[in-house]
Amino acid sequence: MAFVVPIATAIGGGSALTGAAILATAGLSITAGVISAQQQRAAGKFQDAQAKIDAGAEGDASKQREIIRKRNLLRAISSQQAAAGATGVAFDEGSPRQIAQLDIDRATDDLFVDRASSRQRQRGLLAQGRAARFAGKAGAASTLLDTASGALTTLRGG
Repeated sequence: MAFVVPIATAIGGGSALTGAAILATAGLSITAGVISAQQQRAAGKFQDAQAKIDAGAEGDASKQREIIRKRNLLRAISSQQAAAGATGVAFDEGSPRQIAQLDIDRATDDLFVDRASSRQRQRGLLAQGRAARFAGKAGAASTLLDTASGALTTLRGG
């Protein structure tokens, strides 16, 4: 501890009290910078985790939409079969069969489009998460560099 007074005196331009105040200011500045950097990094990690959760939820929502679409298709085909049967027309021949096939084709197309757009949304969310994590790390590094620069300036008396 005996070495602190000469260092503080040297930094304070001959005054140990002034030197101690400069050291304390630099120490507080460094502490605040480190805490800020940790918070930026944590915020980036949080945003990345949230994006992963959102991407998973999008996948679940896509599966739910698929189930609803298939259920509605089955209802439509059942109704068409019942209507055809009520009129005495065989469902697997001619127009009723063609209508059912068109419904099936449309539902299949919708399914493929929904899956593709859902995957695209998931990839976008995951990319946003990775970007947020990187931004958090970059911001933390920048804050630490700014803090170090400010501390050096304070210690040099500038």
